[in-house]
Amino acid sequence: LLKALAESDDSDKPQICWALAVLKEPAAYDTIFAEYRAGHLAKVQRLDGSPTFDPETLANLASLDKLAELKADPSASVRQLVATALSKSAEPKWTDALITLVKDKDIEVAREAAVGLGKIANEASMGPLLEALGKADKDHRESFLGAMRDGVGGRGLVVALRSIDKTHEKFQLKVIFDMLRELEDPRVGDALDEYLKTDPKPHWRTEAALRMAEVGDLRAVPHLAWRMQQDPLKLYNQIDDPEHRQDDNERVVSARMLADLAILHPDAKAKILQEAEGAVMEWVTSKPQPHANGLRFLAAAGSPQVLPKLKAWADPSKPLPGPGAQPPVAMEWETAQSALRYMGWAQQNFGILEKQMFRQGKEKYDLTMEGMMGGGVAVLGMTLRGLAFGAADGFAQWGDPKAYPSLVKYIEEKQNNEQSRIEACFAISWASTDENMKEVASKVQKFGGADPKDTFIRKCYLESLIHRSVPEATGTLVDLIKNDSDIDVPRQAARAVGIGGMSPATSQALMGKLADQSTKTNAVVALMLGADTDTVKRAIATYNEGGPETMEELKMVYNGSFGYWSDVNYSHGDVARWVANAEAISRVKVNDALQDWPKQLLSRAMQGDFDNGPRSMTRVQLRVKLYRDAKSGDPKKQAESLSILKFMKEKGVLMALRSEDGAWKEPARQAFFEVMNPKMFSDSLPDAPAAKK
Repeated sequence: LLKALAESDDSDKPQICWALAVLKEPAAYDTIFAEYRAGHLAKVQRLDGSPTFDPETLANLASLDKLAELKADPSASVRQLVATALSKSAEPKWTDALITLVKDKDIEVAREAAVGLGKIANEASMGPLLEALGKADKDHRESFLGAMRDGVGGRGLVVALRSIDKTHEKFQLKVIFDMLRELEDPRVGDALDEYLKTDPKPHWRTEAALRMAEVGDLRAVPHLAWRMQQDPLKLYNQIDDPEHRQDDNERVVSARMLADLAILHPDAKAKILQEAEGAVMEWVTSKPQPHANGLRFLAAAGSPQVLPKLKAWADPSKPLPGPGAQPPVAMEWETAQSALRYMGWAQQNFGILEKQMFRQGKEKYDLTMEGMMGGGVAVLGMTLRGLAFGAADGFAQWGDPKAYPSLVKYIEEKQNNEQSRIEACFAISWASTDENMKEVASKVQKFGGADPKDTFIRKCYLESLIHRSVPEATGTLVDLIKNDSDIDVPRQAARAVGIGGMSPATSQALMGKLADQSTKTNAVVALMLGADTDTVKRAIATYNEGGPETMEELKMVYNGSFGYWSDVNYSHGDVARWVANAEAISRVKVNDALQDWPKQLLSRAMQGDFDNGPRSMTRVQLRVKLYRDAKSGDPKKQAESLSILKFMKEKGVLMALRSEDGAWKEPARQAFFEVMNPKMFSDSLPDAPAAKK
């Protein structure tokens, strides 16, 4: 390389210099820095087009003492590198150098120096740092804050709260708390706990507690419980905070965070209930209807207080509406649908779930969507649909296979509502044994006639198999991936075959379907979901035989595969496999273009923050579990967690991991670098699918 460097020109010198920098070759120091001063190294890319320049690599060429001598270098790029290197070290001995650099006329130099001062965080460093933040104009202040976020993490942003200008207090606080939400740094708890001791205003107390809860910190519970007791119309006045009086969203979100904390910390449920049960009970019982997030927390935490109320809400004494009843559906029946789900979560009153699923009784009506259009049974039909839907969700949350016969009976009654029957099929995924699921697979074959009502039952049972992967059951569905008059049947079969993983024999059978254009798309989707990375890459490479338009249907079907996924999909390794396959495909060229679109579609599907139905996993739960698993002693789990964190762009968790000693430290550092320096993507993507649950 040194010989090649001596003979190089502008076309290859940056690449050779970078290779020597990676090798830490001291003989090339002057040449490498000359290329850096000229701005050439920042343009070096990997083979896939993603940037490779990392200032840490360049800084490692020399000792920090030698770099510190360059703090007054004429090149702003060099001064920025010095600031970056000294900030990474963050030893108090560099305080004076960083104070000089934080006052640099180049904002990029100053913002990197601010990171180091924020990390050192002693009396000598805080004054110049807060002074720089206080003097900065709006754009430069946000640049400083961005550097604090990306360099120090959540603690640095909390430090910046001390620089708030009282004349712009609300705006500047919002900027910082929004950055904290974007970052989600697990290390932020101590700093926010100290901030909460300063008695901030109600909204900012709530925001601080939410940021703590979003990273799984139990110290948020008493503050969220306090917020649950506050009526926004009494807490906020019309002059100072009119926007916070317009709705009750702070309590809605606080209840959701309390539920996540109860799920993430099962050993702390007693303490959580002690601090928050009364406040949430007061909230859910003071409204005309109890909010689902409040019920979710109370069920997840095992609240005994809510059980009598749940029973009353799930089985109201109000008579059912009769034929000819006029809209709207009574509030009691709307409440019952939600209460039935959470009664199942609490594993209470199995008999009420069965009663409400079959509430229609002996008097039979056609409650299909078409049937409710006539006959004056729309209100009755929607009421019964809601009860059965809620009961199905309750059975799914309970997870007891003794519900299986009732669910099958409800599904196969062809005059029951289609929406609640689909929910019952979803419930079978959780309320069944492996033998039951084999029976479901046989029913998919049984209801294979031309009757549209049989076809509906067939597709419904395929929904069960998508969410509960039993290889002996799903492996029998490969034959359904064929040219069918109903395009949903082979699509659902493909998802059921692939989503939980597959055997080599199943992969081979699917590869055999790629030669037929009528089966290729669905076979490839199944492989993308369930096969190993080598098989998936070979499958995608077959699209070189056609034009770019041949892949559009594949994008659409793959995109529709992620409307719902559960905690089991994570614990069984499905999510890790989906990510690995999407990453593998991104390195395959089709018609001379790398295929990044699966990464984009899957990443988008994993951005949700909300409860998406029974057994679903929120972003908060996933974030905390990934952080825990990345630090586990299991190398496979550790590697998968880091891969998923990078894929999800969880910057705060990766920053925390790269700062902690362990086998995860260097992989986390590299993952964080790749998140901060992404490859540009410009291909067209289909719209995100609506959530299924």
